[in-house]
Amino acid sequence: MSESNDVTLTHLIPALRSAQVDVTIHVSSTLNVTAYTARQKVGGLALSRIGTGIGAEEPELVMSRERIVWRVPLFLALPELGRLGNVGAIDVDAQTGEVLADDLLIESFIRNARQLAPHPAS
Repeated sequence: MSESNDVTLTHLIPALRSAQVDVTIHVSSTLNVTAYTARQKVGGLALSRIGTGIGAEEPELVMSRERIVWRVPLFLALPELGRLGNVGAIDVDAQTGEVLADDLLIESFIRNARQLAPHPAS
């Protein structure tokens, strides 16, 4: 996700050359969506909106300011060429199951996949 979701802690550090910092974060949430389900949702979306050759990898549980999500990386793999590289990642809300991908994000994956795919000789 974007850096705007990060929590900046710099203002907590005293203006000294060195400082001891102790940060404790406690989050309690019910995860209603499993990693498997998130991967299946993203895989289906990738197939229908991006195209064949796009695969979904094992999700990673990520906490942002707004919500806890499963971040599912996507890659491009083509027959006889194998895996060509990553095209991006889609988040799935771990509580609601909402797939957090708009048209702009999908378009960026399509562009990334086109850049990774070999171009036929003219």
